[in-house]
Amino acid sequence: MKYLFSLILFSQSFLASSQLITGGNNPADFIATALSSDNVSISNVSYSGSLSAICYFSANVQNMPFSSGVLMTTGIANFTVGPNDENNSGVDNGFPGYSPLTSMLAAASFNAAIVSFDVIPNGDTLKIRYVFGSEEYPEYVCSQSFGSGDGFAIYISGPGIPGGSQNIARLPNGAPITINTVNGGNPGNTGSGIGACQATNSQYFVNNGNGVQAPYNSNNTYVQFDGLTVPLTAKSAVTPGQMYQVIIAIADAGDGVFDSGVFLEEGGITAGINENTLENFVSIAYNPSNQQATIQITEYPENLTYTVVDLSGKVMQQSKITETTNIDLSDYASGMYLIRVEGSNGQVSKKVIR
Repeated sequence: MKYLFSLILFSQSFLASSQLITGGNNPADFIATALSSDNVSISNVSYSGSLSAICYFSANVQNMPFSSGVLMTTGIANFTVGPNDENNSGVDNGFPGYSPLTSMLAAASFNAAIVSFDVIPNGDTLKIRYVFGSEEYPEYVCSQSFGSGDGFAIYISGPGIPGGSQNIARLPNGAPITINTVNGGNPGNTGSGIGACQATNSQYFVNNGNGVQAPYNSNNTYVQFDGLTVPLTAKSAVTPGQMYQVIIAIADAGDGVFDSGVFLEEGGITAGINENTLENFVSIAYNPSNQQATIQITEYPENLTYTVVDLSGKVMQQSKITETTNIDLSDYASGMYLIRVEGSNGQVSKKVIR
């Protein structure tokens, strides 16, 4: 079992080896500071749920590329710290569910963590970056008795929002974020009594072991969750200068064990002026475990070009791309590289350390 020490103590171990660090005591103190950016104003922050289920985090871990932000869970946030050495990590923290998630998950909800705040955007598109993860993978994928499985939502309400309120945490195809809507399938024979089934929207899923697999179970650069999504962006059209309410909620479905969580990127709540800029359709992620970068493209018809350059500006790779692309950096010398995707609507870049 993992225990929550002070942020200072975790920071000392972080210097020796990369891992997830958790800290922070009062959500109202760190949520607005951690999540806001220069083009949004966040106020009236409130939190409902167990205080042990939410924290500020900093990280340099594999399969979850955010370096810092806010972590919300359905159990105890510190149980997310790796390695992934348990196949059923979780705890029922005794807090109730959340009725909108109960409806979305089609099952009773438990252990909800709910953050709400007002936001005034200085742009016409509000965006929130996140990664969802769960200990329910893969055992409870395709479960019928637990509805859609644990899940996560971001509700926005305010001027011009259709129906008064909408869940904007969805895959590009419109599916909500639950165990059954994004996964790598179920191999069966996991002890849950649920048989094998095929993967669903697996292009957005990242396997993180099952609690007994190497290297996940012996390396603290992996978090405890058995699976995660790739970084995703919730977005909504808004009126600049107007106030909106945002509710971010996560809950267990069907029972109160097997924790799930969502990582919200520091500075990841933004407001853009031009929804057609390239950053809205292209994301670049790097997985240090296999030295592969992934360029993911959604809803973008134009051919694009990617370039990999080293610190001196030397071009290492360059090619046109029209779909999700993996770039193998395993043969590169150790060092920092810049991956850049360019099109007529601008460019997106990411620094990676090989």
